[in-house]
Amino acid sequence: MASNNNYKLMAIMLVLLVGFLSVNVSEAASELVKRVCEQSNDNGYCLAAFGSDPRSDSLGLHGLGILSIQMNIIAAQDALDKFPDLRKNVTDEVGQRRLAVCQSDFETALKKFNEAFSAADKKAYSEAKNLVSDGGNSVFDCRSVYKWGDPVADPPVSADIQKITNNIVRVINTVLDMLVGK
Repeated sequence: MASNNNYKLMAIMLVLLVGFLSVNVSEAASELVKRVCEQSNDNGYCLAAFGSDPRSDSLGLHGLGILSIQMNIIAAQDALDKFPDLRKNVTDEVGQRRLAVCQSDFETALKKFNEAFSAADKKAYSEAKNLVSDGGNSVFDCRSVYKWGDPVADPPVSADIQKITNNIVRVINTVLDMLVGK
């Protein structure tokens, strides 16, 4: 009987120990996310972006780099998915031409972000950072095509451009800078 109680006590202690260790690992990972986000240009966006993905708390710096690039790939693909409907709603030649250029810019960006993902996965962080920058510039070029010539307008994917160039790219660059500095 005493032996049976000892096993129960050991089992309870083991469960508590595992729970305690997993909380400490999660807190350490959360601290890494906080440290990354404190160095980014938009702490609030960074915390929300990583907070929206449950994997964030279990990843190291390399994993956060990969995850942040993956977020950009998803954002670029989401924007690209809008173009077929946008093209249906634009009837003028200038608008159609602008949408075609803008769609091409996003396709180029998506290609660069995928290449950055592969480079980061291979721990070629400087190359990944350059590719992310190239992709961000391609996305920004979409905005430019709407500013040249008349009529000057905002692109119909302005929110996507903002999200990618001002938010996600900055988070990626923060993580990659930390990785390069390692």
